[in-house]
Amino acid sequence: MDTLEAMRIFTRVVEQGGFTAAARHLGISTMLASKYVRQLEDRIDARLLNRTTRRVSVTELGQIYYDRALTILEQMDELQSLVSEQTGSIRGHLRVTAPRVLGEGIVVDCANDFLKQHPEITIDLSLEERTVDIVQEGIDVAIRLGNLNDSSLIARKIARYKYLLCASPSYLEARGTPTHPDQLKAHDCIVGSTISQTNQWEFIVSGQKVLQTIKPRARVNAAEAIRKMALENHGIGMCLISTVQDDLANGRLVRVLQEFEAYDRNAYVIYPHRRHLAPRVKAFADHVALYFRNSDQVEH
Repeated sequence: MDTLEAMRIFTRVVEQGGFTAAARHLGISTMLASKYVRQLEDRIDARLLNRTTRRVSVTELGQIYYDRALTILEQMDELQSLVSEQTGSIRGHLRVTAPRVLGEGIVVDCANDFLKQHPEITIDLSLEERTVDIVQEGIDVAIRLGNLNDSSLIARKIARYKYLLCASPSYLEARGTPTHPDQLKAHDCIVGSTISQTNQWEFIVSGQKVLQTIKPRARVNAAEAIRKMALENHGIGMCLISTVQDDLANGRLVRVLQEFEAYDRNAYVIYPHRRHLAPRVKAFADHVALYFRNSDQVEH
């Protein structure tokens, strides 16, 4: 048994509150995670976890072991990082998360480029519409679109993404084209719940930001879904520009209320604060920042 690996698995079980969640984040089977922790307990001749059919809890001795194990693992990571820095090698496993709307395009291209440059790197790329707790879920690097609420994370702005209103020509022919935000009261709207938690959209009118109450025909949490609903004549959608550029160029969608637009969101690469950041994490975060800066797919 690799004692350090067993310690890593044990600490993740404690943090995740169970073997299944820990195994999922480590990319191993639940059975293997349980086996390693059992062998660790056998080696030190002490019970670290209380197990029932419903939950796993840490024992008093297990909590002490957990606290000490974190210190040891951090020191080992620092030592490995020091060696890697001296040899100039970038190796190991990266857990990365990104919103699906970016992940299926530029983020995948960015990851592919990084893998080509560093053949000893492996990546677990998770594309999520939800906001992931990167500390709780053991994520090394996240690419996030929108406002950041967690000041405990290191965040680097990498791009700006614009949102705009658009609808299909058929919808506008049938319902009319609004020329002022007030006229949206008479229209069906497709609302992105990730950028508009209430049924209101923000506009710039006479140099001032105003909120306009709108009537949702649908509320969805995925940018691509908004695009598809707009194409199917279900209303005016607040669309991420990168998802509808081709549709606008080909006339499948039409931009409306352009002079009143107020929505844009920054994209960030974020990662947890660590006393000694693993070279692979820093290298990937630097690569993402540079890749986005040089890309023609985003605004700066």
